[in-house]
Parts: sequence; structure tokens; C-alpha cells
Amino acid sequence: MGTQNWIIVGGGATGAAIALQGSRRGHHVTLVDRAPTAGGLTSTETFTVNGETFDVDRFYHVILEGDERVLALLDELGLKDTIRWTSAPAEIVAGQKRYPATSIVQMATLPMLKTVDRARIGASVAASLTLPMKLANRTTSAKWLRSTAGASAMEAFWTPILRAKLGTQADQVSATFVVSTFRRLVKAMLDQKGNRFGVLPTAYAPVFAAMLQRVEELGGEVRTGAGASRVEALPEGGVRVTLEDGAVLEGDRVFVTTAGPIADRMIVGLSAAERRQLVDAPYLGVVCGSFLVETPPNDCYITYLVDDVQLTGVIGMHALLPAEKTGGASLVYLPHYCAPDDEWFSLTDDEVREKMLAGLVEAFGDYEPTVVASSINRAPYVVPLPVPGAGKPLPFTTSVRGVHVVGTAQNTTGTLNVEGSLEMVEDALSAL
Repeated sequence: MGTQNWIIVGGGATGAAIALQGSRRGHHVTLVDRAPTAGGLTSTETFTVNGETFDVDRFYHVILEGDERVLALLDELGLKDTIRWTSAPAEIVAGQKRYPATSIVQMATLPMLKTVDRARIGASVAASLTLPMKLANRTTSAKWLRSTAGASAMEAFWTPILRAKLGTQADQVSATFVVSTFRRLVKAMLDQKGNRFGVLPTAYAPVFAAMLQRVEELGGEVRTGAGASRVEALPEGGVRVTLEDGAVLEGDRVFVTTAGPIADRMIVGLSAAERRQLVDAPYLGVVCGSFLVETPPNDCYITYLVDDVQLTGVIGMHALLPAEKTGGASLVYLPHYCAPDDEWFSLTDDEVREKMLAGLVEAFGDYEPTVVASSINRAPYVVPLPVPGAGKPLPFTTSVRGVHVVGTAQNTTGTLNVEGSLEMVEDALSAL
């Protein structure tokens, strides 16, 4: 390929990984990101509690023992030993009653389930493991699980699990979501990768700092607070990226790592078919509250909510990250997953905070949170959702010469994590 000038639009996990890999290959890399700091959905924020200042993820993240690419990257950056590994319980809350749900056995033997429901839950999992993807793409996860597990097991068991992953859009997602999820879980069990969760006590900020420092040491450039507004191929060859402040960058290749709808507005000259591939799939968005409380509602990392209290679930990061790391308070995330045009995105921080805390109290009944500090973060475009009849995703190399799209537009799983982003970067750069 020879030495080239690469421009990477977006400084999240995908963009930072492309910048690092490109620099290692000897290319001159320029990474631009609209935000004041890199990280994207993996960015951090700073709290001060009881006189202690610390960073936490704006949106919750964990590392699994099977995340080979993440672990290799952290090892290379000298950060692998900072991971804190913990096994944490889970619960299902229904009608303000709490039931253990840490294992498949516990979940399948919930007292609110009838004996026949328990058997049908197992049958639905077995059926999903053998369902061909072509057939899974013809129906929704909700319809498939209801048909294989029955209505009562669906409402008491599968509905809260789907809501915890997909929020208000759970009914739209194709059955490929549950099929691929079950297969990943079975593979992890067969590979004996373990079931602990790993967290970085200082969140992902040191990871991005180390990655981008390597990029700069290899001759690259990192520009934060510099959003891109236009990406186009030049008639004489090469590409041009126009920034929001009017500055212009030119290079040999550009990698756009933003969400599909944003990439569609930015790239000039895409075909009609390519534009459909970027925007046709409905996106999952999230409004996420980070709450530091004196006492958490329970000791669980994940709490599934059977009753619809407008919360997707309760993520108790305090179960993985001890209170001494967060100023003596307990860190709890309250996510509300929804469509990008959901009314939640138009609410003020105070309005969101009030709705979230009201939902938490409604779910647990006897719990009254004492909030020490909090923040509200929004991400309208987290990941596209696989829907029945969806076609192939956009190729990494577009019809616009020198322009590549590497990001959530190619994500067909309905879930987003750092491991998957690093795998996608491997695939994209191998395709070059």
C-alpha cells in the first residue's frame, strides 16, 4: 500500500483503534473528533464526592474474560493489571419482589414461573440454537420467543431480558438477535472463559490517553473539539475532509467511524443503495443517568425489571467497583434505551433525573435513594437494530474513492461493546 495520509473521523474505540493500527503500519494519521476529549460512547466524566475526585464511564462498560482483543490491547498499553475482576449477582424484580437471577438455573426456576413455563424456556433456548439465521431474519425476537416459550413465560421471563438489552424497541428486533446471543453464550461456556466481570477503576480515559499518545509518538495527529461536516473525493485523487470551523484536511483515505445517519449526512457522492444501508435500520439510543448514592438498592450488577417503570434496568456498578474508588458512594446507572426521536431526548436533565428516580422507587417499593451526585448523558445513535428482512450491511469500502465507513453501520448484532469494535477494525483493515 505504501505510506499514505489517513484521516479518521470519530475518536471512539473504533476510530482510536484505526488510528493506532494505521500508525503502526507507517501511515501518517490524523484523527478528528467533535468532542473535547476522545472516547465516544467509551468516554468518561469526572465527579467529586466527599473531597475525592475520580473518573467514571459516562455509559457503563465491563470487560469479559473472553474479550481477547480488549485484553491484548490493555496488555500492550501496560494497563491489563489494572483490571478489577469480580463475580457479581443479578436479580429480577417483579411486583416489588426480588428474585435471584445470577445463573440460568436460577432464572429458569423463578417462583413466578409455572413448571410448564420453565420447560418451555429451555425449549425456546434449544430451538433458538438450531434456528437457521435465514429463518431468524424473517421474524422478531419477541414473536419467536413467545411462540416457543408461551405467553406467560414471555411476560415473566423473556420480556424483561429483552427490555434490558433493547429498551422500548425490543419488539422490533429480528430473531437473529437472540440466536446470535445464545450462540455466543454457549460458545463462552464451552470455551470455559469464565463468568467474571472486569472493570477499569479509572474508567477508559487512561486507555484512550495511552492509545492516542502512541499515535502521536508515531507521527500522527489528534484533534479533539474538531467535528467534521463534509467528506468527499477530490477529482484529481485523494480525499478532503472539511471541518465545522471551515478548516480543510486532505489525504489518501478517510475512515468515517460515526453512526450511519451521521455518516450519511457527511459523505458526498454515496449511491442511493449505500445511503439506504446507512439509514434504513432503526437505531437504538440511550438516555443514561449516573447516580452516586449513599446506599444502593441491592448488591447486584444487573437488575432486570419485569414491571415497566420506564427504566431499561438497573446497573449496579458498585457491585464491581468498591465504594472507596468512588468517594465512598455507590455508583448506579439507570439507562432508558429508546429510539433517537423519543421524547426523553427533549427532557431537561432535572426532568430525566426525576423520572429515573421515580422509576427506581416504583420498582423497589421500600427503597429511598439518597443521591450524592449525578449526571445525565445522552446518545441518540448507539447501535442499529437488526430487523426482519434486513439486507447486507454497507461494505467497509464505499463507492466514493478513498472513503471508508467503519462503525455501527456494519454492526448486525444489535449489541455494542469494545471487543466487537476492535474485531470490526481488524476485519476492515484486512479488507484493504
